[in-house]
Order: sequence, then C-alpha cells, then structure tokens
Amino acid sequence: MRGVLEIVVWWAVLTATTVVLLSTVSSVELLVAVLAALGAAFAARRMRLAAGGRAKGSRGGARALAALPGSVVRGLGVLVAVMVTEPAGGKVRRVRLRSGTGAGWAGTLLAASPDTCVIDAPRDDEVLVHALSPPGAGVV
Repeated sequence: MRGVLEIVVWWAVLTATTVVLLSTVSSVELLVAVLAALGAAFAARRMRLAAGGRAKGSRGGARALAALPGSVVRGLGVLVAVMVTEPAGGKVRRVRLRSGTGAGWAGTLLAASPDTCVIDAPRDDEVLVHALSPPGAGVV
C-alpha cells in the first residue's frame, strides 16, 4: 500500500509540474503529461529503492518551511544587489546542521534561496554551500 501511495504522490507532483510549465494544455499534451509522469513515478520509486533512500531527519521542518518565503525574498534581494554592485561576492562554507535534521531536507530548503547554492552534503549533519554576501557586509 505504501508503494502505491508513493507512486501516486510522484505521479501527481510530476503531472502538476508538467502542466504548470506548459503555457496552454491541449488534451493530447495532458494525456502525454499524465502517461509520462506515470512512467517517471515508477522509475522514481525504483531509483529510491535501489539507492536505499528514505525520508528522515524532519525535526524543525514545519518551522523551516514557514521561514522559507522570507528567506527567498531576502535571498533574491541579496542576489540582485550583488549582481548590480559586485558580481563576485560570495564564499564557499560548511553549514553544520542541528541534531536530527537531515542533510537532504536542509539542502533542499537552503537551495531554494536565490543567494545560496548547495554544492555537497558530505555528511548527514553538514552541507557545503556557496553563499553570496550582501554588498557592504563583507564576505560571509
């Protein structure tokens, strides 16, 4: 039952993403999107099983999701300011995660902000990011 639910969730997300990315959707395009997403959902589940991946380390996830919109707006401001004033202002650094926080979840949330780019997750409690510095703030 969990496998079927996982495939349905993958299918729904992939179908919705495809439909949103198309400007106008004809019935043929919708059919192709639905069928392609179904095949991709099966492939995604098989890949996750082959890799042994599972969701873990979601402590503080709700709080992080609530902070995400503000972080994205702030990051966009930093990105625009850096591009206008000094295009090369940034630094690669390691971010230590709180105990119980999964690197995958943290990496996804960090990557959603326009002023950070997740480069690697070498350990479960650490991610390597490139972060832009706001103009006048010095290098992070």
